[in-house]
Amino acid sequence: MGDKITFGDSLVVTVFSMTVVFVGLIILAVIISLLKNISVDKKIKGTEIEVPIVPKQQAKEEKVQPSVDDNELVAVIAAAIAASMGVKVPDINIKAIRRLPQNTPAWAQMGKQERIFGKL
Repeated sequence: MGDKITFGDSLVVTVFSMTVVFVGLIILAVIISLLKNISVDKKIKGTEIEVPIVPKQQAKEEKVQPSVDDNELVAVIAAAIAASMGVKVPDINIKAIRRLPQNTPAWAQMGKQERIFGKL
């Protein structure tokens, strides 16, 4: 127990430890980039996506809504899907569009919107 560590020895240990950590991080970054490149090569072309549409239950009193061109709505949805998948619009085939019911309470929905808009 009589051995003392000098300042130079502690400096060598520190530099060696930092070098090992940074080399490990660089190797990890290279592995992640290789995995990313491998998964990107397997692009899906001509995929068929079914977007569900649930029809609204009609109330006894129908509200007058301005006429909306359904073709424009389908075009916007198809463009959004194609953009998120990274493919061209003709490569996807939309069979049906159904609206999903909102099961989230109003307070939870407002919390989500506040978090989203707070990050902008």
